[in-house]
Amino acid sequence: MKVIIISNYALIREGIYSIMSRCNRVDIMLVAETLKESMYLIKSTKIDIVLFDLHEQNKDGLLLIKELKECGVKSKFIILDFNKNKNIFVEAIRCGVEGYILGKSDEIELMYIIEQVYKGKKYFDSYFIDCMVRENSIEPEKIEQLTAREKEILCEIGKGMSNQQISKKLCISENTVKKHNNHIFDKLNMKDRTQLALYANKCGMLNRDANIS
Repeated sequence: MKVIIISNYALIREGIYSIMSRCNRVDIMLVAETLKESMYLIKSTKIDIVLFDLHEQNKDGLLLIKELKECGVKSKFIILDFNKNKNIFVEAIRCGVEGYILGKSDEIELMYIIEQVYKGKKYFDSYFIDCMVRENSIEPEKIEQLTAREKEILCEIGKGMSNQQISKKLCISENTVKKHNNHIFDKLNMKDRTQLALYANKCGMLNRDANIS
């Protein structure tokens, strides 16, 4: 597993490096201060995981993540947040990150989350999921109103996939995907894809065995 560690703070970089370097399955390719420093390596090398310490001062890194995703980069991004910043969490979800965890996570939990994301699963700390559920009055039981196809599409939205990507994966037209999206919005009484992605995670639609409830 090829990993890049990014943080503005030397203590955080060194601490994470110390933890991850003890794992034989991890090959640390770069330890950097900014995501911008890592762009070339991420684009030119098959990097599996980018662990990024994100905060208000460097949140422009989310735009770089979005740019990399749009370029077709397959690396999976895990955000490390020491400040419980809900606004940054929402922005990160919109940019398609695969993981979002709090700085309070211990060594065992951190390595577990990295392994889960590496295997293709999503992991968002339950603190943020619960906050968004309360603020948006999300009701998990409403999922039963959806058809099987709508549940499929909701699951893919939860993974951060675009309408075009969903269209290709499910072998249906993009217009059909949009129609299903509208039905999902109406049935769940939601307004944007970020809410849908959070809902999919709250309901455990992406991976039943990960800690997303």
